[in-house]
Amino acid sequence: MNGPLVELENVCARTDRGEEIFRSLSFALPQGQSAVIVGGAGSGKTTLVEMLLGLRMPASGKIEMFGEPLKRRSAIPRARRKIGGVGGPFSLISALSVAENILMPLIIAGERASIQRERLTRLLGEFNLTKQAKQYPSSLTRVEYTLVQIARASVASQPLMLIDEPSAGLDPKTYLRVLEYLHKASLFGRSMLIVASERPPLEMPNSSCYLISDGGLA
Repeated sequence: MNGPLVELENVCARTDRGEEIFRSLSFALPQGQSAVIVGGAGSGKTTLVEMLLGLRMPASGKIEMFGEPLKRRSAIPRARRKIGGVGGPFSLISALSVAENILMPLIIAGERASIQRERLTRLLGEFNLTKQAKQYPSSLTRVEYTLVQIARASVASQPLMLIDEPSAGLDPKTYLRVLEYLHKASLFGRSMLIVASERPPLEMPNSSCYLISDGGLA
């Protein structure tokens, strides 16, 4: 596609009680680029992620994902299929095993069984999850749960990886290993939008960093 993967233009958002979260928020993420958006508690990070997924509509302004306005109901599921998500709203499916959760994007895309097996084996090894392949989410540690989310977000090489609080549930050593993995994926052209409370210690290639401030990005 031509144009940015994500585009917000003059977006205003309010809480359910009418309090302003964003006013005239504008942002664009070109293909092949990444962005880190940093904000403290209550700054609007969760609201931003929800709006990008069509879970919350802005009070005014325009949001486009992959060239389609999200105000069209049909655009929301199409956009979500192009996003590999980690954290926040991207919970694992409790009734599916680790392997089944990781494979879900490939199954939805109708990928061949041989490709599914090859990518699953590679990612289970990459994240040291081979022993957990047949387990279910309820039996995972917080670290394992997050690593499964990252593996699932990686398996189909979707155009955009959306990561909500990448350090959540991870010890510093594992967090750095995850960032190194994301760094490598970014070098291969994967676009990422990382929403975090603090700027990650490892900078992504071809990336920009923004701070949520006064209802906008600086």
